[in-house]
Amino acid sequence: MNIFRRKRGQVTVELMLILPVFMLMIFFVLEYGNIAYRTLILNHASYEFARIAALVGVDTPSGPANRTTMQQKVDQSKRKVFGREAERLSVQIQVETTGMDPMFKKHRHQDVVVTLTYPVRLAFPGTSYILADEPRREGIRKIRATARMPIEKGYLSSDQR
Repeated sequence: MNIFRRKRGQVTVELMLILPVFMLMIFFVLEYGNIAYRTLILNHASYEFARIAALVGVDTPSGPANRTTMQQKVDQSKRKVFGREAERLSVQIQVETTGMDPMFKKHRHQDVVVTLTYPVRLAFPGTSYILADEPRREGIRKIRATARMPIEKGYLSSDQR
């Protein structure tokens, strides 16, 4: 009976040593899940915003891309999709020329590149020491997603050349 009395607090001490490490591991797994979820949402949104910009980017057949129209439509969609979180989401739109049509020199092939940046606030204690961007005390990690899409352009008909 005396053997059991001497080891009475041993389980409590072991629990106090292991519990913080175990909880930190659980927090990291949950935080990675949160970041992965936000990354999936951001990747899908960048694809959809690039698609919107590619469809509304040209006013005239074989004309130049209108970045202002693209930005307005994407901002409008951003507010509809993300609601009050839309202010935290940064959208950058670039138009890149990828080539010229050899048969019709006025027609340029262009792509729209949409880059989204979203600051994710880390939810669990202790994870910001490793997962957060600088400064770590703010507990924010910025995630980025980029999508490229060819701009939809109609050709001028042969009698308009």
